[in-house]
Amino acid sequence: MKYEFLKHNGSKSLVLFFTGWGMDATPFRSINTECDMAVVWEYVNFNIDDVLQFRNYQNIYLIAWSFGIFAASQFIGRHHNLPIAFKMAINGTQFPIDDNRGIPHSMFNATLANLSERSMMKFYRRICRNTDEFHKFSANLPCRSVKSLHDELVNIETSTFSPQYAPQNWDKVIISKNDLIFPFENQLNGWNGLCETIEIEETEAHFPTNLEELISRNIINKTLVKTKFSNSFKSGYDSNAVIQRNIATSLYQKWEKSIGTKQDAAILEIGCGTGFLTQLYVPRIFPSKLILNDLCNIPTITLNLNITNYEFIEQDAETLSFPDNTFDYVLSSSAIQWFENLPLFFEKIHKWLKPDGALVISTFGPNNMKEIKDYVKISLNYKGTNWYNNEIKRNFDIVLISEECETMLFDSPLQVLRHIQSTGVNSVSTKNVPRSALRHLLNSYKSVDGKFPLTYNPIYIIATNNK
Repeated sequence: MKYEFLKHNGSKSLVLFFTGWGMDATPFRSINTECDMAVVWEYVNFNIDDVLQFRNYQNIYLIAWSFGIFAASQFIGRHHNLPIAFKMAINGTQFPIDDNRGIPHSMFNATLANLSERSMMKFYRRICRNTDEFHKFSANLPCRSVKSLHDELVNIETSTFSPQYAPQNWDKVIISKNDLIFPFENQLNGWNGLCETIEIEETEAHFPTNLEELISRNIINKTLVKTKFSNSFKSGYDSNAVIQRNIATSLYQKWEKSIGTKQDAAILEIGCGTGFLTQLYVPRIFPSKLILNDLCNIPTITLNLNITNYEFIEQDAETLSFPDNTFDYVLSSSAIQWFENLPLFFEKIHKWLKPDGALVISTFGPNNMKEIKDYVKISLNYKGTNWYNNEIKRNFDIVLISEECETMLFDSPLQVLRHIQSTGVNSVSTKNVPRSALRHLLNSYKSVDGKFPLTYNPIYIIATNNK
C-alpha cells in the first residue's frame, strides 16, 4: 500500500483514509481537516512500511471507502496496537466480492477481464452522481497504470477468500442508495452484525463528494465543546438540563443500591459540570480525597459544595494522569460521550483505581435525540450497551449495564432547538447546519398530542476493578 499525508502539522489526531480501488491521493487533496490527514491507496499488498509513525498519534480516526474498507480491515488485523478511536465505512463492505454482501462475482470478473484505460473512464463515470460531478472528478483524475490496477484487483480477489481473513466490528457505516458499484441491499446484508450504526444517504452516489463534511461531523472538536458548554454554564444550564439532573440522581441511586458507597473514599469525578452528581454523594460519603474535573472552568460558587478539601482540574479528561491505585471510585455523569478514545480511557481508569475500586458512569446511547439527527445529519457517535459491555469487561467485572429512554416535551420545534443550544449538546461540528435542513426540521418535526418530543437515551454502567 502507498500513502500520502495531505496535512501533517503535528496534531494529536490523525484521519487515516483508505480510498477505493483505482484511486490515489489526487481526488482528495482539496479536503481540509482540523487534524492531520493521510490517504492510503494501491492495495497490491496490505503493508505500510513505516506504520510506526502512526503510533505517535493519540487518536486515529480510520475512515474507509469502497474496496478500502476491506484493505482497512486487513490493516487493522495486522496492527492491533494502533490508537484507533473510531472506524467509519462509506459505500462498501468487508466482503468485496460476494453475490449477497459485496460486488457480485459477475461484475468483478467483467471488470478484471476488460480492464483498460477506456474501461477505467467508464468506471469513474459510474461512481459519480451525475455529469457535473464527473466533470469535477475528471479535473483531479488519479494517476494509476493499468498494471497496478490489475494487480490490485488480483490481490483483493486472492485475499477475500483467504481462511485467515476475519472481518472487524466498525463504529459507523454510510450507505448511499444510488450506489451503482456496491448494491444497496448487499451493503445492508454485509454489515449485519458488524456495525450498530448505519446511516442512509438518499442522494449520494458511490463516490463520496461529501467526504469533508462526513469527516467534520464525525470528529469531536474539543475546543468547540469547551466553548459551547462554557457559554451554557453561564446562561441557564441548570434550569434547562432537567434530564441531565435526573440522570445524575438515577446514577447515584443505582450506585448505592448495586454496590453501596463507603465513607472517606478517594474519588475522581470526570466532567463534573455544575455539580448535579457531586452534590448528591459529597454529603453522604465525605470523601477523604476528591478531585473534580471538567473541560470548562466551573466557578466554585456554581458547584455549591460545603467542603473545602477538594481539587478542581480544568483539563481534557483524556489527558489526565494519576498514579496507579489512587482512587476508590471514578465517577462520571453525562460526559464520556464527548471522548475521542474511550478504550484507552478505560485502560487508564483500570490503572488509577484501587484493586477493589469501582467505575460508576452514565452516558448516552444510539437513540439519543433521535428526532433531530435524521434532519441535520450531525450527531455524536453514540455507542450501544453491547459495545460498552464488550469493552469494559476487558478490565472490569460488570455489576450493571442498563439503558432507558426519557422524553422531554416542547410546545414547538423551535423550543427543542433552543433547549439543545442552552444545554451545550450542539457542540458537535464547526460546520453550520444548512438552513434548508433547519427549515425541513421545523416544518416536518412530528408532534405527539400537540407536543414535540425529544428523546434522551441514558446508559448506566457500574463495574468493579478486576486487578
